[in-house]
Amino acid sequence: MKEEKQFLVEKYGLKHENCAWYSEKENAHKHLIFKDAFFERTDIIGLLFRINKLCMAKVKYFRANIDKYEPMKYDYKKGFVVVPLWDADFLRHCSSGWILDFRYLQTITIYDDFVALCKELEAFEGIKAVSKDL
Repeated sequence: MKEEKQFLVEKYGLKHENCAWYSEKENAHKHLIFKDAFFERTDIIGLLFRINKLCMAKVKYFRANIDKYEPMKYDYKKGFVVVPLWDADFLRHCSSGWILDFRYLQTITIYDDFVALCKELEAFEGIKAVSKDL
């Protein structure tokens, strides 16, 4: 069975050259995504978030809380479907049901705005935990 990292490389069509991985798409300039050292030492979240150009604060938060999310992608016939993390384009917060698009996460550029989003999501977790106890 292929390793998740290899599936991710194939999904995004990354090319290996000179100890680095590049994105080279039609009608676009080739650009560096990550070097071999980063590829080897980081986890699938680190790679996925690097490809999607998400900052380290988001990487750190989702690494610590990934168990509270379900990785998903959109199928035009089936709607949102659960997929392995390497294939995800979205993360569904289990307690709230909110679906976060990686493109939306890119638009959050102010750290305090990201912290506010995290607190809002965590508030749902508190509500769910309390309702389970009743």
